[in-house]
Amino acid sequence: MRVWDLPLRIFHWGFMVSVFGAIISAKAGVLWVHERFGLLILALISFRIIWGFVGGHHARFRNFLVGPLRLLAWLRSAREDKTTPRAAGHSPLGGYSVLALLGVPLLMVSTGIVSTDGILFDGPLAHLVPALSADAGKIHHDIGIFLLLLIILHLGAILFYKFKKKHNLTSAMVTGRASEERDQINGPEGSISTGKTVFGLVLMAGLIAAAQMIILLRPSFF
Repeated sequence: MRVWDLPLRIFHWGFMVSVFGAIISAKAGVLWVHERFGLLILALISFRIIWGFVGGHHARFRNFLVGPLRLLAWLRSAREDKTTPRAAGHSPLGGYSVLALLGVPLLMVSTGIVSTDGILFDGPLAHLVPALSADAGKIHHDIGIFLLLLIILHLGAILFYKFKKKHNLTSAMVTGRASEERDQINGPEGSISTGKTVFGLVLMAGLIAAAQMIILLRPSFF
């Protein structure tokens, strides 16, 4: 069955490349590339937030975010019941991981864009909050460890589902279709119309272009 729509899948892989690109370029000290990847992350997160309200069924926040009590009930049922077909889309626990994987990079981008290292590099909007830019730079650096931990947990969950539960989540995010047979998964289809697909792709491209132009607000460009 169709689970993930095309704009969501492009977001997913683009977000993965952007996060790893930002990490690698920062470690290599190529900060102008790091900045570009950071702005790309900002655009993609902005898209995902919007798509969480207007995207396909399984992309919408209301269809996978649950309260703590429902999460605990799901954890108990998942432990006790091994025969019920898996629900399509994000699990309740997966919903919380989505929030974390969006929230931590968003915090890093928000601090990075106004930060300064006091020596070589300023974020494109650092001049707007000069009194806070040094502290923002420290926060940007310090929370990097949380992002690395989230990446490790995310990769661990993918491997757990692949080898323990025999659910290939990676192929589903490539093809958009669940890897299980139809009787092993339940829930509505996640497909969307051609018009909404085009809208999603245009929205994503527009946000990426707008985010990349933020560097034009740096004082050196005036």
